Amino acid sequence: MTDLLIPLASPNPATTDWVPLGNTGSVPTTQPSVRIGRSTAQSIPNNVWTAISFDTVFYDKGPAAHWVAGSPTRLTCQVAGTYVVSVAAMIAAASGGIYRQAAVYVNGTATTSIGVSGVQFTASGWTKAAAHTEVYLNVGDYVEAWIHQDSGGALNISGGASDALVFSMALLGGQQGPPGFASPPTYATTLPASPVDGQEAILVDSVTAPTYMWRFRYNAGSSSSRKWEFVGGAPAAVQPAANIGFTTAAYADLPGGPQFVIPRAGDYYAQASAATWYSNILNSTTFLTVGSGGALAFNADMAATKHPFATGGMTFASALCLVAGLAAGYQLRLQVKVDSGAAANISYPTLAVTPLRVS
Repeated sequence: MTDLLIPLASPNPATTDWVPLGNTGSVPTTQPSVRIGRSTAQSIPNNVWTAISFDTVFYDKGPAAHWVAGSPTRLTCQVAGTYVVSVAAMIAAASGGIYRQAAVYVNGTATTSIGVSGVQFTASGWTKAAAHTEVYLNVGDYVEAWIHQDSGGALNISGGASDALVFSMALLGGQQGPPGFASPPTYATTLPASPVDGQEAILVDSVTAPTYMWRFRYNAGSSSSRKWEFVGGAPAAVQPAANIGFTTAAYADLPGGPQFVIPRAGDYYAQASAATWYSNILNSTTFLTVGSGGALAFNADMAATKHPFATGGMTFASALCLVAGLAAGYQLRLQVKVDSGAAANISYPTLAVTPLRVS
């Protein structure tokens, strides 16, 4: 007696993640990912952002090499998509300065910088600086790892050990299968007026010089009235000035601070971040949130940073929140307050906005 084989219905390609069984010519057979390091120390000058030069490949998987000796600072994208990119470095001990930072650069421009600041460093303990980001890359785009320190003199970053200095990137989401919608996505400042289920479109603020490129997929089965769902792209980041002074004990728009006009009604993620410093004020706390014209879009203190120094020093705060039901044309702004009402300064205030779903 033989087993009865019952054929299954073909899955919907618009809602199913496909894994290729062989090389189709357009889908990579190897998940793109790479991890590199450096065999020796590298000197980082004082107060100068410096790209790290690598010479060691731990692994490099993809249709072509991401790292080549002729461009030792770069990892170059071979398959378009959203990547997670990370760098971690050990910086030599020194007591001077207040910064030990790492950053990820895309095509020569910084996308994120994270590190240690506003603390007392010692001459006996090394500092680990790390940065991490997710970014959409096209074929040929490249990423680099940069380091910054202000100790007053040059400092080495460690090399040799596999965990002392690492730089890596990997394509998110696994191997991509055939698209669910046959036509290529539109690329415009508005979304299609009469979409069908599974249709994709790229929304930009300008077709000639866009500051954001957001890819959406239309989900006709969604219970939400906002059926265009975000599936890829980098946040729209606004950072208007290096330093802004303010005085307010109640939430108010940061004068001259970052603002972003919502292009489509929908739900958005907003990330507010800034470094703050005071003159001769101890234990004042700066609070950050988002809103517009004094009206809070998020009715809570998104982020707070307490100033523990009697003089000088800088602290950093950053937080991400979901802001639902924003109308098209809403001006989302970074808002601040200081519990003491003292005069404060914000350095590099940043507002980063990413859609969740729009109408």
